[in-house]
Amino acid sequence: LKRYLLEPFEEVAQSLAVQADVARERARMSRYQPLQAPQRTQRGQIQGNEAHEDSDEDVMRALTPCEVLEKRCPKGCANMAWRCCCKYGIPLVMSIGAFYLALSRNYNCSPGALENLEPGYHGELFPDHVILKERRSAWGFQFTTLVDVYDASDQRHVGYFYDMNFLFWFRFGFSDASDHIWFEAKVPWFLGAQNLSDWYWRAFVYGSQHLHLQRCDDGLSGRHAAIYNIDENTHLRPWWCKTHCMKILDVAPHSENQDFTVTPLAEVNFNYTLEWYYGGFETRQAWNMLVTDPKSDTLIAKAHQSFALQNSAYPGLGQTYLARWHVDMLSDNHLPNWVVVFLAVLDDVDESEDQQEAGDDDE
Repeated sequence: LKRYLLEPFEEVAQSLAVQADVARERARMSRYQPLQAPQRTQRGQIQGNEAHEDSDEDVMRALTPCEVLEKRCPKGCANMAWRCCCKYGIPLVMSIGAFYLALSRNYNCSPGALENLEPGYHGELFPDHVILKERRSAWGFQFTTLVDVYDASDQRHVGYFYDMNFLFWFRFGFSDASDHIWFEAKVPWFLGAQNLSDWYWRAFVYGSQHLHLQRCDDGLSGRHAAIYNIDENTHLRPWWCKTHCMKILDVAPHSENQDFTVTPLAEVNFNYTLEWYYGGFETRQAWNMLVTDPKSDTLIAKAHQSFALQNSAYPGLGQTYLARWHVDMLSDNHLPNWVVVFLAVLDDVDESEDQQEAGDDDE
């Protein structure tokens, strides 16, 4: 971050400051040059300091762009705004560009990086029993949501999920412990809606979730992994419910002519129970996940959320709730383990921000 954000800004700011000092010194010296007697040429033109007093164009050429704008701007206009734009606007744009470039290089699905790697746990990427632990900086400054994945049998660190939303830049996926990205989720065009009315209800009324989930190694060395549509079913959800809503997600294989009315491969139900903390003086909404086969009602997987408390790095600011999930696969040949674990992380990311704000208000 220091390399891509701070250094470009510092270099440009120092350069502008040096140019401004040089320009001011030139302007000061030109005003105090000794006067020369005016002389007339054969063509009747006056020469000397009267003719060569600093014209507006000479002064403008000696000034920095910021000072030029200030001199041309009439009295009372936003000189400070111009100065801030020149001194800070350009470095800010350059810094944001460097920031995007850095994130794109480090958080991007790259099939070539996985060509000589074998996916763990017989291609499932995760074991049948998983523990998820939210990772948050004690200093309160973090660009992305991070959720670590551990094997419940031996507590081995399998990898981590990342979720980044920076302006119009979105990344949500899984990386193993060696920083190899194995799959990513993307928001489909038009939120997967079939018409304008459907898109409006998805985007503005419900704010529902619609994602495409795909493995990065799909097609490498004979590997084949289906692309999955994750589509929130809002038929049973009241339109006025925006946050902390019990919800249903439908999971189905993706196709170009996908019809969301077909029976999905799995139906994912989320609801919550209240858990007590601080000796019963505060409650938190702990979410539960049940993944079932809609045809046979067979329970495919289940998960339960709990919380741990992390002390703040700033004295006197109390503690922060960190989500913990226990995910268990109960049935084979329905959904891959990596899809099931992603569903738990998806709910955790979706609800954590709202729950954190509610917890801060209660405190």
